[in-house]
Amino acid sequence: MKNFFTRMSFPRAVILFCSLGSVVLGVLVWMRSQRLKEVKQELARVPDIVREIQADAYRLDELQRSSDSEQLKAQAEPLTYIQSIGAEKNVAMGQLKIDPSTRTPARDIEDKIYKISPDQKSQKYPKLQIANFLYRLEEASRRVKVTRLKLVPFEKATPGQVGKDLWTFEADLTTRTKIDSGG
Repeated sequence: MKNFFTRMSFPRAVILFCSLGSVVLGVLVWMRSQRLKEVKQELARVPDIVREIQADAYRLDELQRSSDSEQLKAQAEPLTYIQSIGAEKNVAMGQLKIDPSTRTPARDIEDKIYKISPDQKSQKYPKLQIANFLYRLEEASRRVKVTRLKLVPFEKATPGQVGKDLWTFEADLTTRTKIDSGG
């Protein structure tokens, strides 16, 4: 090794320095080209990520709109929800009797059932009005379903006689929630 440096001249030192420098620069260029490949792969995923973000933004907007509307009241304040639907201009059901009950059809599932009927026995409605009320209950919230309906003619009719279109009703409105078992 000592012999190598004793015979070193300026041109040889320049050649040695340039050779070592080119090896170091080659390694640096290779490392940067690998990083460039990674960046290109990440950039190729950008359009898909943008589409996912856009879809999530539309979904968030839809959920915010539904949370601002009456839909979530059906779960949080069901009695108020039912009365407010019954009081709508095109529904006009008057006073309603609402009897809540709870049922557990399966493990970790709870059904809250609200039995809805006219407050007074003398209240009578056309079928269209009852149907509109029940439709609005389900249409205004995806969280509730009408699970039972009993229609009784207000006036007795003899067989073969066409009665008046006045009815009294009894309906069950059900909301289903998952119970957090905590374990």
